[in-house]
Amino acid sequence: RIVVTASSVHDPDSPGGAQGSRATLGDLKGLETRGRDFEMVDGGDFDADKAYKDSKLCNVFFTRELQRRLNEGDSGISVNCFSPGLIVGTGLFRDQNPVFTKIFDVAATNILKVGETVHWGGGTLEYMATSSDIIRGGMFYTAAPGASRYGEAAYGREFTVSEVSKEAKDSLKGRRLWELSEKLVGI
Repeated sequence: RIVVTASSVHDPDSPGGAQGSRATLGDLKGLETRGRDFEMVDGGDFDADKAYKDSKLCNVFFTRELQRRLNEGDSGISVNCFSPGLIVGTGLFRDQNPVFTKIFDVAATNILKVGETVHWGGGTLEYMATSSDIIRGGMFYTAAPGASRYGEAAYGREFTVSEVSKEAKDSLKGRRLWELSEKLVGI
């Protein structure tokens, strides 16, 4: 079993993905034309918010394409990705004002109930790695914001298979991203 960390922000139609810059790899122009010197996969100028979201979209593409390749060889290995949710206290916001980060953490996790605890995030990974309920590969697992309030009973119930973004369903783009990545790292 292979488990890849992704995020719901890979989907620009999700609540988190719709905030700020939106994830898209476009036509992969950055990798196609600039190779190792690319700033953004789509060829645009560097944007930290978009780069994070794009990286999670790349993780979803990687999961789906690796599963496709493993299925061709009848390996018996499953590959899935997941979103542990918005966990502010992990260092994700380390470049923000520390006062803002603390206030945002308390507000998101305790008041608005859209953030998750570090314990919940670790539990989602444990579930992905060890649960006998996960039998198919190529899937994306997530839960609605604030699902940690349901505790460990949410794993497999609120935290379950979810649709990937429209773009992440493009298997030809996923295959091309894989090929460009192989070229980039010299395989």
